[in-house]
Amino acid sequence: MDLKKNIMDWTNVNLESGYEKSQNLMDGYTFEQLLLEVYCNLKEENLTPEEIKKHALSVFKAKYSEAIEILDSNLINITNYAKNERI
Repeated sequence: MDLKKNIMDWTNVNLESGYEKSQNLMDGYTFEQLLLEVYCNLKEENLTPEEIKKHALSVFKAKYSEAIEILDSNLINITNYAKNERI
């Protein structure tokens, strides 16, 4: 099996591919993930609402930044696809 066929290039998303077009631009973040990260990354003395919020906000910012990078890398693809859909 050729694994390269299954690797998605996030810097050049193929919007003709149903699979690639259906991928999330920004990853979700569940309470379960947050709780696991809090358990693994925050020491007992830092287990406060403020520290949990600080941690969650840092994750949100990282996910947002990554989504913006993906968007920026694909703006030409998105524009071209949208224009072709109107024809």
